[in-house]
Amino acid sequence: MVAITQPLSSPTLSARGRNYLITGGTQGLGFEIATQLKACGAAKVAVIARNAERGTKAVERLQAAAGVQEPFEAFFVEADLSDATGPGKAVALALAAMGAIDGVVNAAATTARGNLASTTAEDWDAMMACNARAPFLITQAATRHMIEKGIRGSIVNISSVAGKGGAPFLMAYSVSKAAASALTRNNAAELAPHGIRVNCVEMGWCATDNEDALQRSVKGDDWLQQADASQPLGRILRPADVAATVCFLLSDASLMMTGNVVDLHPEYSSGMISRLADEAAGGR
Repeated sequence: MVAITQPLSSPTLSARGRNYLITGGTQGLGFEIATQLKACGAAKVAVIARNAERGTKAVERLQAAAGVQEPFEAFFVEADLSDATGPGKAVALALAAMGAIDGVVNAAATTARGNLASTTAEDWDAMMACNARAPFLITQAATRHMIEKGIRGSIVNISSVAGKGGAPFLMAYSVSKAAASALTRNNAAELAPHGIRVNCVEMGWCATDNEDALQRSVKGDDWLQQADASQPLGRILRPADVAATVCFLLSDASLMMTGNVVDLHPEYSSGMISRLADEAAGGR
């Protein structure tokens, strides 16, 4: 067990002086998380993705974003997380760039549509490689470093309400996100004696860049206004909503939280998931 060797401090949302690794951090939700971490005082952030051009631009935008830590450094790590060797290499490169990792966000995901009839074995394997295997391997490599260095780190996995099942057009995706939630609880139990926390954000319908592109192609440019109007709280999630929850789980404000799957889907809680699943499918 890890002994407490110093007085407990007041819980804080500050990320001051800490280093973070974010998969899928060059766009959408991952980039919003990186931006909010900088605003909370992070010292270094490494974003992992496959597209080098997008990664370079993301680092430039992060460097220009508002923050409280000076100096702040952002790094891009090019890696294919769907390859079994990709996650381990990515963590090694991030460590070489930053020197240490205090927190990890597993935000990278693929959201290809498909039901029981249409999903091929290749589709299934690709989904599991990115959405289930990669978070496992990233967490494995990062926490080995944390344990070796005595870092009381924090891991946050991004899951989805789809992991609860019930959306046929998201069959493989739903299974992969259920795996992310299970991985969270299992890893939390194993890593707690080392002072490493593992939590998960189970998000609902969110207006990410990819979702916006998909919905515009199916329902038109006013899809977001329609979606917002159908919600019990007046709108669907925005990336900033999810990022704020992630930053809380990475911070000392959640110091006694581990193994939690945080429900961030008011539409599900309000009993609207069946209708909204049909809407999110674009009527298909």
